[in-house]
Amino acid sequence: MPNEILIRTAIAADAPALGHLIESVHRLHAAARPDVFKPTARADLETWARQALTSSRTHIVVAEVGDALAGYAALLDEQRADNVFGYHRRWRVVEQLGVHPDHRHRGVARALLDDIAATARADGIPALELDTWVFNREAQAAFERLGFVAKTIRFEKLGD
Repeated sequence: MPNEILIRTAIAADAPALGHLIESVHRLHAAARPDVFKPTARADLETWARQALTSSRTHIVVAEVGDALAGYAALLDEQRADNVFGYHRRWRVVEQLGVHPDHRHRGVARALLDDIAATARADGIPALELDTWVFNREAQAAFERLGFVAKTIRFEKLGD
């Protein structure tokens, strides 16, 4: 089927397409918060993707529609030891998630997150977490539609 979404682990050959996907998300962030996010060249984003693909800490999955990469997610596994304040817990963090503008509102993010959740459960990890910047209302609405709920709110106060 031409519109079937295939989720798979990213490979080194995906780095150029990942750079393009990451660029579309990074531009949004850099425009909204230039005090935090640098203007970044696509080549540098491709380099980041290549490095992330060889990292033992980061796992990247991609969504393919036809022969195009339509979306990606960068994942980290976290855990906290039992202590006086809280119980031991493990969770998978969706550190980055992006869908190419041409593929938005077509189920790509849902397919990625459904696959990530299923894989986490299979790995014995009971929870997924992700965050979004407050300016990204579209992402917040999408995550809520996909069953995510707000867990914490982080405030900032910039210096004078």
